[in-house]
Amino acid sequence: MIMKKLNKYILVLLAFVAFIPACKDEDLVILPDWESGVHAFAEVSDGSASNFLKGDPSVDLSFDMLWNSIDGENTVTKIELFVRFNEAYIDQDGNPRTASHGGSAGLSILTLEGAAVPADKTPTSFSISQAAIFALYNGATFDYYGDGSAEPVWGAGSISPTRNTTNNIFTEFDTFQVKWTLTTADGRVFDSWSPSVCTEFPGANCSVAWATVCSQIIAEPAQDYTIVMNDSYGDGWNGAAIRVIVDGVATDYTIADGSSGTEVVTVPAGTSSLSFEFVSGDWDSEVTFTITSAKGNVIASGGPSPGAGVLTLNLCNENS
Repeated sequence: MIMKKLNKYILVLLAFVAFIPACKDEDLVILPDWESGVHAFAEVSDGSASNFLKGDPSVDLSFDMLWNSIDGENTVTKIELFVRFNEAYIDQDGNPRTASHGGSAGLSILTLEGAAVPADKTPTSFSISQAAIFALYNGATFDYYGDGSAEPVWGAGSISPTRNTTNNIFTEFDTFQVKWTLTTADGRVFDSWSPSVCTEFPGANCSVAWATVCSQIIAEPAQDYTIVMNDSYGDGWNGAAIRVIVDGVATDYTIADGSSGTEVVTVPAGTSSLSFEFVSGDWDSEVTFTITSAKGNVIASGGPSPGAGVLTLNLCNENS
């Protein structure tokens, strides 16, 4: 195992020299010197729903956020939050497309000013509801057919037959993103950051994304599930695993060595609760997987670098 890890580090170094993408050890990221300024970090709060739920407009998302002065000399006096709404659809030629309502910046949904702005590195919380986003985008139109027309997102003429303004405001495959703009006491406005700050700088990101999903309760849990696992380097999952939890009893499935593995998990009759989790390992950037139900539906997939924790399942077809 030590030689395998050493070989990986050698490949990483060679890749940097040759400017060829390769696996990266996050613990060895070299941080550049940053100029004076501010950035922020936000995440879904512990205990909050992680996605909107189709058919239940009462499900809100809660977020925790803090801002950080890079040199300790700046003070944020205003935080403005923006939400993008992306609608997946199929065009007239049968091709998958995305309507990006709100453009790249999104629409303003919440502003914190004065005493509502926390101090440097001090967390604050906010919530975003389906109703609030609907209020922003109600009346939106889009040229779905590429002919210069403007069909409405909601109401008569909408291309989504299940979308309405009551219980199905948003439907499966709708995705969202919250972004922010920070204004400092000296009048500077920070509304964009380098990709390094967004993806590599500790304690910083530039947005948080989520989606609308169907119910996460599997209507018929007692069946066979096929877990297909792949490792791009070919040396197994290095501690990563798919955890299947049946009525509170957890079993981990992984690739001990090699580039692929398949497990068929039989969930017995009488099961009342079933969930799946991804357990993080040492080289998650090499990991990909799919979980397919007995009906042939891919109910979960992930990677490279899947997020650790409970998997969000695609049960829109499974429970129909």
